[in-house]
Amino acid sequence: MKRLRAGYAACLLAFLSASCAGSASLVLRPDRSALIDVSVRLPAQLEAKLRSLSGVQSGPLFSAEAVSEGASDSGLVVRSSRNEAAGYQGSFTAADLDQFIRSAGLGGALTVKRGPGWASLSLTIDRGTAPALVSLFPGLDQDLLEALQPPALYDNPVSQDEYRSMLVALLGTQAASALDTLDFSLSISVPGPILESEGFSAPRPGLAASSRELAVPVLRALTLERPLSFFIKWKE
Repeated sequence: MKRLRAGYAACLLAFLSASCAGSASLVLRPDRSALIDVSVRLPAQLEAKLRSLSGVQSGPLFSAEAVSEGASDSGLVVRSSRNEAAGYQGSFTAADLDQFIRSAGLGGALTVKRGPGWASLSLTIDRGTAPALVSLFPGLDQDLLEALQPPALYDNPVSQDEYRSMLVALLGTQAASALDTLDFSLSISVPGPILESEGFSAPRPGLAASSRELAVPVLRALTLERPLSFFIKWKE
């Protein structure tokens, strides 16, 4: 088995939810606090196959208790954390986003800058920064994680196509093909008019003017063969 990068507390709950359809939202507030919501859904056609690779024969594959403990240890306030049918849902608050980024060691992934009348947030997720992000939310069965060995988190430098071939051998063609249709969605809302944004989807009809969103294929998130970068700047 290859070792996890930097020995972090392994999980795939938030952005890199292995073999899951997941979503996350980040709401920035005028007082510089932030609300973080995370949701993970495990498709029924994959649950039995993944469970056979895990150490969990019954009950949830995600531990809401472990997620709560990890979030609290990192400085987040846990608003809610619960298992749901074939998934997980949690809500957390950072009292001061700038301070949280520094104390949690996320400076390589998240950067907040401020100037006269404006503020900005940059997010860069690659094979170097992903472990620090997902270590905030430990909770996925370790045996399952070891079996999947996603390149985004392990020292496993294979391409997305190579990793998909590995999943076909591990999960079977039908289960691996189901991954091709799964996306992870992310939404960000800021406390003022948006001045600039990069890396997001074109705003859809009905989306709030102070929000941006995007969808990333799960296989791309699992491999991070190419980094993901987003930038948003707003009037403050």
